[in-house]
Amino acid sequence: MDRKEIETWFRKNPPETRVDIGELLDRCESAVRRHAREDAWLAAKRYAEKRASDWHGDWSPPASEVFVTTEVCHELAWELRHHEPKVEDGSEEHLAGGPVREALPDEAWDQIRSWVHDLAAEEEHATWREIVRYTNRRAGEIIRKQGFTRETGWDENHRYSEIASHVAQILAREYSLRAHPR
Repeated sequence: MDRKEIETWFRKNPPETRVDIGELLDRCESAVRRHAREDAWLAAKRYAEKRASDWHGDWSPPASEVFVTTEVCHELAWELRHHEPKVEDGSEEHLAGGPVREALPDEAWDQIRSWVHDLAAEEEHATWREIVRYTNRRAGEIIRKQGFTRETGWDENHRYSEIASHVAQILAREYSLRAHPR
């Protein structure tokens, strides 16, 4: 069902409560899009944190910060492209928000439930593509902000795995900030 079909259904079956359906659907759509974007960025954050944990403490040869950062950003982007989350059935109330759900009787909620799910899936997919592009392009900015160099050495700070873990942690923090922009 799309929004037009839902509005038509509500015209034929108006709720007993005095609810402005247009406003309710506007709020619902806004909440669904916001929550789907947030959920996608948080899923990327969890993935980056897991990869940071995987890399942390592994023995690896020395490498330059510039090389590792570039490689990790491209590798994570590739991995994320292949690990896109799906909107779970039953998550519709979380996506729409409690006030929207509470404003509707069960029959009306059942009518918009699939619309909420489809809208969230569409928004999350678009956000996931944005996350992949963002990750793929982050290397240069991270290198500049962190003052990374092309130097290598045998000390702990120049091991591939430690640099990779650090870069993944940076990305996880950035994803978190994008999930909750304020």
